[in-house]
Amino acid sequence: MFKNIQQLSRHCLAVLIVLLTAFPFLTGFDIIRHVTVRYDGQEKVIRTNTDNPEHIIKEAGVPMEQGDGWRLLGANRNVQDGSVIEVLRAKSFVVIQNNEETVYRSSKATVGEALKSLGISARKSRVYPDSATELKEDMKVYVLGRNEKFVFSEAPEEAPVEYVEDMNMAFGSSLVQSEGRPGKAKVISKVSKDRDGSAVTQELGRELLVVPEKKVVKKGMAMSVKTPEGYKRYTKKMYVEASAYTINCGSGSGMTSIGLVPYEGIVAVDPRVIPYYTKMYIPGYGIAMAGDTGGSIVGNKIDVFMNDWHKAIQWGRRDIEIYILAD
Repeated sequence: MFKNIQQLSRHCLAVLIVLLTAFPFLTGFDIIRHVTVRYDGQEKVIRTNTDNPEHIIKEAGVPMEQGDGWRLLGANRNVQDGSVIEVLRAKSFVVIQNNEETVYRSSKATVGEALKSLGISARKSRVYPDSATELKEDMKVYVLGRNEKFVFSEAPEEAPVEYVEDMNMAFGSSLVQSEGRPGKAKVISKVSKDRDGSAVTQELGRELLVVPEKKVVKKGMAMSVKTPEGYKRYTKKMYVEASAYTINCGSGSGMTSIGLVPYEGIVAVDPRVIPYYTKMYIPGYGIAMAGDTGGSIVGNKIDVFMNDWHKAIQWGRRDIEIYILAD
């Protein structure tokens, strides 16, 4: 009898477990889960009674575009309370096969996974970049067609040149400080046959095998000044008092003293100090030419021409260093 009671107890316990397991479904209540959805650098935690990741992403209000995917983080393969779902954004890439280009979108991590998900079957040896290569935005993926093959070769990689300005060397001179060294690259090409049977080679990419060392060249910049038009050589520097004038200033004829219609770039000078037609660089004004004079322009004084009266007022009167250009 005691044995029968034990068996009855075990049966009752089994029935109770089944009832407890089925209770949510029998009563119409589902298990509530708190799930985190990560997307575009954001996180959103939602309460849900579904374990379908795509439905959960939709419930979270996360927009999904063609090719987007998701992955469940952690060791569990099924959505549980506390699970984290990460949205994977698709990358656009181009598959070139039989000289035809097709744009696809995929959220897969590698070239091989992306091709497989799209139903494009190709052996590893007939895909470039390699199937294990990380898939990147706008990447071009070459899949060999019939009568096509990859050819690998090596080629020298030219060393880049860096110019270092040296204010102690004569302007226009140069001196190689470091010869540098060319590198070496692996060249990947595709060889196919044209309609007439001739071979056509197309370079697909290069992979550095030996990084080139840059060549360093000193560039003489002595007696030169940086202007909006590049570096200019000068013969001397002068400290002057610089004012500004316009066409309406004074009682002149509207022509400069050397017979020119004034324009921005004309400067009134004392021709005994700065001869007419002398070119100069004036910081804050630009490259100019001595082409006018005035009764008050005596000694180390200049008057820069402005097209606008407001600009002339803004310039005012200032003490500056100017550069007399060599050419």
